Amino acid sequence: MLNWAQWWDELLRDLILLPRKQGQGLATCNPEALWMHLTAQHDWLKITSWIEECEPNHSSCGQSKWPPLTASIVDQNTLCSGYMRNDILNKLARNGIFVLSELEDFELLLQRLVSLGGVLQNPHPVPKYSTASGLDFHARFVLHCLEHNLQYMLYTYLDYYSLTPSNCPILDDKELHEAHPWFEFLVQCRGVASNPRDPKMIFQASLANAQILIPSNQASVSSMLLEGRTLLALATTMYAPGGIDQVLQNEDTEKPLKKVDPQLLKMALSPYPKLRAALFPPCTSHGILPSDISLYHLVQSLVPFDPSKLFGWQSTNTLAVSDASSDLPHFSSPELVNKYAIMERLDFLYYLRHGRPSFAFGTFLVQQLVKSKSPKQLIQQAGNEAFLLGLSFFNTPSVAAACVCFLELLGLSSLKLRVDIKVANMIFSYRTRNEESQHNQIRESLVEQLMRLADGEKAATEEVLKSLEEAFWDSIEHQGIKRTSSDSRRQWSLVMQFCKLHTTKLSTSYLKECAKSNDWLQFIIQAQLYSYKPDEVTSVLEGFAPVIQHHLMLALEKSPLLHGAAGGPEGSTGSRHADGLFQILFRCQEGPSASCHLLAEGLRDHAPILSVLAACFPEADIIHCLCVWIITSVDNVTRSEATKHIQSSVENHKWDLHDLSLIWKVFLRKQKCQTLIRGFQLFLKDSPLLHILEMYDLCMNCKKYNEAKTKLDEFQKLLTNLKSGDGPAASQVPVQWLESQALFLLELMLQQCRTEYELGKLLQLLAATDDLLLAGPHVKKLCALSEILKGSSVSINPSMLTRFSPETFQNECRSILEQLQEKGMFSLARKVAVLAELPADSVVTREILRDLHLLRDMGEWDQDQIRIKFWKKCNDSFMKNSISSQAASDFFLNQANVVVESSVQEKIKSITERHLLLTLAGHWLAKDVSMALDKLEEIEKEIWICRITQQTLSADEGSGRSRCSSCAAVNGDFTFDNLAKEFSFSKLPALNTPNYLKVEGLEFRECQQTLAGDEEAALRFLLGCLLDEGSVHEASRVCRYFHFYSRDVSLVLHCRALASGEADLDKLHTDIQALVAAEKTQESSASQQSRVPSTSSLEDWTHIADPSLDDQIVLSLKALTDECVHGRNYCRQVLCLYELSKELNCSYSEMSALDPEKVLRAILSSQQAERCRRAQAFITTQGLQPETVAELVAKEVVQELLASSEGKGQKQVSNPAAESQAFLQLAKLCQDHTLVGMKLLEKISSVPRGELSCITELLILAHNCFSLTCHMEGITRVLQAARLLTDEHLAPNDEYGLMVRLLTGIGRYNEMTYIFELLHEKHYFEVLMRKKLDPSGTLKTALLDYIKRCRPGDSEKHNMIALCFSMCREIGENHEAAACIQLKLIESQPWEESLQDVANLKKLLMKALTLFIDAAESYSKDSCVRQALRCRRLTKLITLQLHFLSTGQSTMLINRSRQNLMECIVSLPRFYQAAVVAEAYEFVPDWAEVLYQQVIAKGDFTYLEEFKQQRLLKPALFEEIAKKCKQHPPTDGALRNLKRLLAYCEDISTYYRLAYDNKFYDVVNMLLKDAQTGCCLNDMLSN
Repeated sequence: MLNWAQWWDELLRDLILLPRKQGQGLATCNPEALWMHLTAQHDWLKITSWIEECEPNHSSCGQSKWPPLTASIVDQNTLCSGYMRNDILNKLARNGIFVLSELEDFELLLQRLVSLGGVLQNPHPVPKYSTASGLDFHARFVLHCLEHNLQYMLYTYLDYYSLTPSNCPILDDKELHEAHPWFEFLVQCRGVASNPRDPKMIFQASLANAQILIPSNQASVSSMLLEGRTLLALATTMYAPGGIDQVLQNEDTEKPLKKVDPQLLKMALSPYPKLRAALFPPCTSHGILPSDISLYHLVQSLVPFDPSKLFGWQSTNTLAVSDASSDLPHFSSPELVNKYAIMERLDFLYYLRHGRPSFAFGTFLVQQLVKSKSPKQLIQQAGNEAFLLGLSFFNTPSVAAACVCFLELLGLSSLKLRVDIKVANMIFSYRTRNEESQHNQIRESLVEQLMRLADGEKAATEEVLKSLEEAFWDSIEHQGIKRTSSDSRRQWSLVMQFCKLHTTKLSTSYLKECAKSNDWLQFIIQAQLYSYKPDEVTSVLEGFAPVIQHHLMLALEKSPLLHGAAGGPEGSTGSRHADGLFQILFRCQEGPSASCHLLAEGLRDHAPILSVLAACFPEADIIHCLCVWIITSVDNVTRSEATKHIQSSVENHKWDLHDLSLIWKVFLRKQKCQTLIRGFQLFLKDSPLLHILEMYDLCMNCKKYNEAKTKLDEFQKLLTNLKSGDGPAASQVPVQWLESQALFLLELMLQQCRTEYELGKLLQLLAATDDLLLAGPHVKKLCALSEILKGSSVSINPSMLTRFSPETFQNECRSILEQLQEKGMFSLARKVAVLAELPADSVVTREILRDLHLLRDMGEWDQDQIRIKFWKKCNDSFMKNSISSQAASDFFLNQANVVVESSVQEKIKSITERHLLLTLAGHWLAKDVSMALDKLEEIEKEIWICRITQQTLSADEGSGRSRCSSCAAVNGDFTFDNLAKEFSFSKLPALNTPNYLKVEGLEFRECQQTLAGDEEAALRFLLGCLLDEGSVHEASRVCRYFHFYSRDVSLVLHCRALASGEADLDKLHTDIQALVAAEKTQESSASQQSRVPSTSSLEDWTHIADPSLDDQIVLSLKALTDECVHGRNYCRQVLCLYELSKELNCSYSEMSALDPEKVLRAILSSQQAERCRRAQAFITTQGLQPETVAELVAKEVVQELLASSEGKGQKQVSNPAAESQAFLQLAKLCQDHTLVGMKLLEKISSVPRGELSCITELLILAHNCFSLTCHMEGITRVLQAARLLTDEHLAPNDEYGLMVRLLTGIGRYNEMTYIFELLHEKHYFEVLMRKKLDPSGTLKTALLDYIKRCRPGDSEKHNMIALCFSMCREIGENHEAAACIQLKLIESQPWEESLQDVANLKKLLMKALTLFIDAAESYSKDSCVRQALRCRRLTKLITLQLHFLSTGQSTMLINRSRQNLMECIVSLPRFYQAAVVAEAYEFVPDWAEVLYQQVIAKGDFTYLEEFKQQRLLKPALFEEIAKKCKQHPPTDGALRNLKRLLAYCEDISTYYRLAYDNKFYDVVNMLLKDAQTGCCLNDMLSN
């Protein structure tokens, strides 16, 4: 079947195997297959993990989890959505990995970089980029900018990465320079910026600039001259190599860019004759140039500049005379001012003309305003002058702006000046555009007009306005804007401002343009915006088309007769209509009923407006007006249909609610709701029907169902208010009529829905509304049915929408059910059945049968696992869909009857499957309360026939497979037998009647047997399995089904009959009596040897009580039990219950009738010493589940705790620890201690709130249970509950004893420090130090740890705990810490200040001394030698410090730092003092230095004697002292002291060498001559 799999390629095989690989196995997978799998699954977490592992900077810890990932794998094998692919590529790009498809497409690569922060990053985002042509990223980006003309971007990019032609060769590409001249200029300019002192760079940049200006030719100096750019050419040559001289001499012929034809240059310099003369001086006859001349020679012929009198301050001016001024002349020079200056006072107008408004304002303030007596007039006058000046210089922006600013500074409005300046500029631009050569004349003429305008001349105003209109329309044409557009109207505001500011008639030029183009909207906006007078507007209306003109006249409330064309036919028609309207209005006033007359005329002329007018009369009938308005507002067909019920004249008809109802129906059927909405808005705007009409329009036309829901809710609200009388009075419209019209509309809407979608949305809308006029439950059911059928091809019958009843609904649903089942839509069919309250049995069974046929057609039905899962699925489906028990049972029975079989092996499978189906049938039949017991027993007999046949066939095959062995097999596969066991109904109480346990009816020896020989053997084997399982009822029933005698069954039933008293010993069957008698007479050993081996024995059996020899029943029960081959465990249960009944003084029948749980509860509550042993024996024989045992144990514990607290009181428990151990023994009855702990925690909620001791003991016992199994979650729950109990109950009620019990019972002190805190706060801490409270010894450690962490300053508590528990080391630590605190107090202030109060200092030292002594003593008691010695050394130090203070010495010995410790030791006069200090600080001083200072420098040999007594004088010490003597300048006294010191050296060689080195020759000679030392020294010297 899997032959096709051999053609799979390697990638496909890896993809199929991937889901079974996990963890480290992924590292060896094919990366392509793995990547395809992960991306196809959109597994983002694993994808990111893989990418992060492949990062360059990822530090691999151990074995890699993922295979290598390359960009090609990502590019070619990604199967996820575009969104995730984009995220993956972004993440890879952040790590510097780009796929090939993006690297090849530079546009895509740039898009990727944009999402990562752009191309300007440090370091570069794509450092190793290279195209197929060899370009790097910089070169490719330069080409991209050139292709898209991105000058600024390219400049920024080059600047950011500091790219130059040296590190980016593409910048020097001549072809790119020629193709893009701006690119060459950009590169050259950057070169100038980087090297501004290089003239060659400036020269090349100038040529590049010229190339932009002259794109047609190659940029050179000659091309600049040819194009007439002489100054540019001269400026360029100034930076050419060699300067202008080399250019003129034409020496550099190899570089044509700077080559210039002298004749060309001379011709180009013709506009500059003096420059040309300087560059091309006239030659002499011999061709020799004249001598050099200076600039002063050149200008000496110019009259204004006389070099002999001017420029005398220049040292290069050789033409200056001696009396010429040696200073540079300036305007403030006094000499020149006195001689030539004309003094003139500058006023504010001068500064305004120069564009300096602030100076002008300051000058005005200082010169004029300060001195003025009428400042307001002066300000107005200055403003007028500035206004005129601004108009005079309207085309000079600086002057105009200065004048505007000056006016604002003066506090005057500048609006008029700004408008006039803008107007003048517009007119000036218009005139100069048409007459380009006469700018000055035009300007002067315009200034003259503006001056007259400023003087207020009307003629000038009209002239300027006319010119402004011409200029405006010319400007609009040049802008290409439509003349009547909004932009044009906004610009036209300048003209209107001009008219208003100069109080002239508003210009109608724009209105005329609107009339020409028939743009009535802009016309009305403009007229309304600027408040034109009516006569001004009507005079322009003639430009409109007649129709628009007519409408506009109506809008302006003017008759066309007044302004229409005289004598025209249209005018006469309008006059006639107008006359008719006025005549109607006049005539209606004359009659008795004006409104009726108007309504009749409205019907006659089809004029809805007359209905509106008629409704204005007080006596008008609103319903009449509304009907007439609706009739006259529609077409003739609709009108005739709405009025066909009227027999008389329509004009004279009295319209009422009946007519309105008919109109309502006609219009709604034709879906003309807009007319109705408008009519109700005009006449009945407060009617609820208006909201429901709007709802109709929103649903049927706009499809806005949310807004329609709001309208429907408003309709409901108004209707409710009208019913209750709270709404507005509407006497002419009864509520019943409103409801009937609304009901018609809602029903019509359901019929007018064109699609199933619209019907569904409408039903949803109606179903979501409360108290709807339509039947609410019916609409909800229809809505639900529509929702179910959404998307299917089955639709609701339209007749259901109007004629709804429960019967028709169910009939329709039955029809829909059939259609859905035929189409195979069973899930929808089930929903329909539930909705219609129809039985879903047939739907479910038909779906199951469909699936069965499908499996058979697919060829999968032959597989056992498929069939097993299918039948399990059938049962689950029946349960889920709650089909009837009888239907399910019949289904399984029918299927059991059609099971096919062929070979022997197939027959075994078929029998097994039939067995399962019969079990399921009986299982479902047992659920039926009305089932017949004989039917159930018949099914059970059929099941046993299957079992016997199955066992027989298995025995024939030789496999020996049996039910018992299969149950005991370790194989955990899902089999028919396992499933049948799950649904077995053999334990059903209806089947397990007491009659089947009676001994009578079991004697079938002489009866006709219905089974063959092999079948009897199979049945006997199966009955043995049943008895071993304890299924005595079922074994008895089976024997009766088949009239079969079983010796074991008989023995078991006789056991029960004896125990219950149903049978006497002397009335038993003769075989049974013989067995009992034989047991009594035989010896136990012989009986043990003669017994038949069985699967169980009594060796592990523990009796409830020691059996007495005279208890014949017990002995008989034991005899029968020993004779049983199968069912011995049941006999043991009988014996156990019998003994229990004797113990509890009740009958066996009562005991056996009780539930095992009740029996166990009775044992536990017996309060006897042996209850735990009895309970354990009962649990073992009955095989009770741990869940049951745990529940019973927990209940018993709670009851005993409550009884104890009631009897003794909460605070008088004698020995809670012993009681807790007794409870723990009860808890150990359950094998699962954790389960007991959980049950105890659950029982806490049932304990009365006042029983705090009970709750405390429950928590302690639960904690012990959890501790036995190390169940951390349970321990955590106990600790949380203990904290809650303490905070909310124990602490508020001052139950300190229970707190201590809780703390010590649980024993987790680190987690329960809050109890320490509470006891400390309430001064109840001492209770923790009672004797025998802490036998384990952990409490004292926890107490000390708590004091150290939480109460570090409470030494009293610390000492108290330590003393209570004899903790000498902790006492010593506490004393030592207190002593150190005293020393810190002394150290906290300078030593000099402490010496000022010696008495206090001594007091502190004595306190520290005492504490150190106590600490040393405590340490000694606990054998802490090292700590004791440390305290003793500090004791000596403090004693020495006290001695110093007593003798008046101020040397500080305590609190010394190790840096200055040597200095202190050297300063001490006695050795023992130095030794005390060194030992106290554990410091090893340089004793050579100390001895040098004390002995050599000071000559104190007493110090040396003390030192000698305590320490050895080693030779090395003398050598060190001798070195220090050499390091210091020696004195005579020091040398004498050294010579004397050397005499103490016992090493002769060292003594001799040091004496010789220090030139102590007398000592040397003495040593050599000495008899004792001389020989030794001579030998040493000779060697």
